[in-house]
Amino acid sequence: MGAREYGEERLGWLSPSGDFYPCGWGAHSTEAERILSELGLFEDFLRHSILNVRDYLSGRGYCLIHSPGRERKLVTHLLPLTRAQRDFLYDYFTEDGDRQSAEHYLEAEF
Repeated sequence: MGAREYGEERLGWLSPSGDFYPCGWGAHSTEAERILSELGLFEDFLRHSILNVRDYLSGRGYCLIHSPGRERKLVTHLLPLTRAQRDFLYDYFTEDGDRQSAEHYLEAEF
């Protein structure tokens, strides 16, 4: 699938299988459209969904890694995180030096 290498900002979307789709600050909607297009779901989304593209992708199990205030990274998800997502997020926050956030993803329940 089309997960790409991430750059220095490291914000983006995380698929249920643990694939990371990076995007810059403020570009999550555009990246969500790209992901849906890659999955062959964008036209279906346009025809049948009353949700915005971010909510639609979140409803498919993707989680959003964002930084609304540009100070702290947040993870937003509508569905329980998968083991692959929790493993990725543990490594992600460990690499960022945020041990407390990393350890949160070791928990079995969300």
